[in-house]
Amino acid sequence: MITRPGADRRLSLRLTLLFIMSLMLTAVAAPPASAAAGTCSEEGNYEVCVTYGGPDGPDLLIAQKIKAKIDATATTPDSGDYIRVAMYQWFTDGYGTEIADSLVRASSNGVSVGVIIGPDARNEAVRTKLVNAGIDVKVCTKACMPDQNGEWHGAAHNKFFLIKKGATKLVLQTSANLSNWQAQHAQNLLISRDDPELFSAYVNYWHRMYAGSWTWDGVTWSDDDKSPYGTNDLSRAYFFPQYSKTPLVGVLKNVTECTTDNDRVWLEHSTFHPGSYSQAVIDQLNRLRGIGCDIKFIVQEETGRTELLNNGIPSTDISCDGWSHNKLLLIDAKYAGEWRKAVFVGSYNLTENSNYRANDTMLRVINGWVTNRYIEQFREMWTHPRACDAV
Repeated sequence: MITRPGADRRLSLRLTLLFIMSLMLTAVAAPPASAAAGTCSEEGNYEVCVTYGGPDGPDLLIAQKIKAKIDATATTPDSGDYIRVAMYQWFTDGYGTEIADSLVRASSNGVSVGVIIGPDARNEAVRTKLVNAGIDVKVCTKACMPDQNGEWHGAAHNKFFLIKKGATKLVLQTSANLSNWQAQHAQNLLISRDDPELFSAYVNYWHRMYAGSWTWDGVTWSDDDKSPYGTNDLSRAYFFPQYSKTPLVGVLKNVTECTTDNDRVWLEHSTFHPGSYSQAVIDQLNRLRGIGCDIKFIVQEETGRTELLNNGIPSTDISCDGWSHNKLLLIDAKYAGEWRKAVFVGSYNLTENSNYRANDTMLRVINGWVTNRYIEQFREMWTHPRACDAV
């Protein structure tokens, strides 16, 4: 049988179109890729845990790691051991009950336990459990201490655990509240071990929150005292509210040079609202772009993306992820006069409220291994973007 050339071409075209349509249908029908599994790793005095979140269900890795650290103290405590906690939201799900049970066991075995918690009604079951076990719990209905005008605004937004077991001292700084909903979001946990000055600074801050004042034990902190240095790896804690300083803006100002392979200034922040504070951050990002730095910014909310776009940050420098709750700045550039790899984590948001009114913490560590773990985390988030929250 001999077919005409025109018929051959038409048949070939129909087959090609059918093939393309089948590919399109396959792409539409294919489920979205699952989020990467959370990981924890450890080197020297540090542990880093990261999770990636998503709608498939909670990743309890960070909460389980926190519980394991409490259990290590609760099971075989030494004389003088203590645990101090500051947690904004603490529900019974998301391993909240299990962590509370570990604190109850620690207290019953002689460990001194003190907790500061936010006012969310969903915290009440955990608060009741702790109080009934004789644990000292303070509820801060707003921020634990007033703003610069002597008024209470903001929130007790911190998320950290401090554990002293014998000679070992741990600072556990996380971005995550304790709930299933928070465990469905990308989060991180940085554990610093045996940094005595850093640990002491956190404990002093905790006592000031508990006292509801920047004065504790006869010493009053000014803004100059709210950013104390630690002992290891140029560690530093920035405690909020601060009334006259904007530490993160100051950090960005201290980045003065970028070069090939040492040019990263990457941020992840769930909340970034319009205002003079965000404008100061954007001004620095535009300056850094101008000197050749690689600027990348992952935002959770559409309002944050819009604010960046409206102020000159190109869309190529912005990624959205409605499942991210991280608060992160990482620097691989010339910072504070030297080429450094630095990471800043914590509970702080890039808002005026977080800086000037709320209780929040930003923790700095200048350590190549730690920063590289966060670079890996950031790359995973950047290369697998998800839609912004429509806020």
